[in-house]
Parts: sequence; C-alpha cells; structure tokens
Amino acid sequence: MGSEAELADMLQKSLKGKRYLIVLDDMWKSESWDDVRLCFPNENNGSGILLMTRNVEVACYAGTENLSLQMDFMDQDESWNLFKSAFANKALPSEFETMRKRIAEKCHGLPLTILVVAGLLKSKMTIEDWESVAKDVKSFVTNDPDEQCAHVLGLSFGHLTSDLKACLLYFGIFPEDTEIPVTNLMRLWMAEGFLNLEKDLEGEAEKCLQYLINKCLVLVTKKSLDETKIRSRKVHDLIYMTCA
Repeated sequence: MGSEAELADMLQKSLKGKRYLIVLDDMWKSESWDDVRLCFPNENNGSGILLMTRNVEVACYAGTENLSLQMDFMDQDESWNLFKSAFANKALPSEFETMRKRIAEKCHGLPLTILVVAGLLKSKMTIEDWESVAKDVKSFVTNDPDEQCAHVLGLSFGHLTSDLKACLLYFGIFPEDTEIPVTNLMRLWMAEGFLNLEKDLEGEAEKCLQYLINKCLVLVTKKSLDETKIRSRKVHDLIYMTCA
C-alpha cells in the first residue's frame, strides 16, 4: 500500500477516459472535499459524483447549490409510523398510545432520535417512566439536529447497565463504519470480562447484542441465508462518536 498521494494518483489514472459514478458518503468538512476532488478526472463525459453530507456548508463549497437535494425532516405521520414500527405488534393501553404520539412529535422528525427513543421505551412499562422520557426529550430539542441526536443518545446510554455500556463502547475500538462479525465481537466481549462469569458466556453475549439491537443502538448489516442469525453489524456514525 502506497502513500495517500500515490493512491490518489492510481485512482485518477484508473478513472481517466472512463465514465464513472462516485458516491462520497458522510462528508463532514470542506477540506475533505479538497483532499479527494482532484482524484476524479473532469472530462465532460457524463461522469458524476454523489456527495452526501449533513453539513450544508460542505454541499455549497462543493459547488452543488443548484444540483442539491435536501432531505426534509419526517412529518408527523412519518414520525409516528417509524415510531410504531419499533414496537412491532405490541399492544399497549390507550394512555400509552397517547403518550407515544406525543413523544414521537417531540423528536422533530429525526429518524435516529425516533428509533433510539422508541428503543428506550420498549422496556419501560409504566406511564410514569414514559412521562419522564417525554420531559427529557423535550429538554433536548435544539436547532442543531446532530446535537439533538447526541443528547438523546446520551439519554439512552444512561439507561444501560454498566455491562451493556462497556459492550456498546467497545465498538469504538473499530474503524468507523466497520461491519464487525458477530462471533468475533462476542469473543472479544468475553475476553475483556464484560459479562457475568457465573452464566453461559456465549448466551449472555448474544442477549447483550440483541438488547442493543432492540434499543436501536446497533445496526444489523448481514444475516444468515435463512434470516435467523445475525452475522455482522455496526453502529450509526453518531453513536460511533459517542463510543470512540
């Protein structure tokens, strides 16, 4: 593997004379665009670059102001449907339904916030708990979507046991967006002593992983062919920032 300059030169040469579509996902800084844009030959042959960012300044800097598509926040119906999906077919008393709708509205159309809050509420079965979460979510509403998500992630993290916190934070040792094989991760958890030694360690590791998935803190990226077993997973980049 050569230096970054050598790799950039190799990429530029491999694309020269060809039509290409490059997807750049999750670009945070304009400097990052400066670092990579010269790798892509501009030969007016119909090639394209799709740049995805949560930073409007980066999109403008890249010169896409007339070619940009801004994703809107979810409306109330979309927020409500996403929130309900986290509960599957679980029936709740009517007062919970009313509270659930109020909480979904307070997430202000942010999908990650909606899913994390819904995951937190799935294990809380008293109306008092739900009212407490509703107040917390309201206090975290800001004009910065990423900041609001970070606050809600902190709320969900605070409700985890110490063992589960250690298991989630362990994702921070892997590079961002890494798809981690489940077997490897569980063995690492066991080796680190995160789990109760008096119980079946592998079974305990599976329970911990499933719990984090149910809380929408861990994403399943690959399953077995029969869809019964999880093969690999990763965490959302905002959750990764909490772990790293």
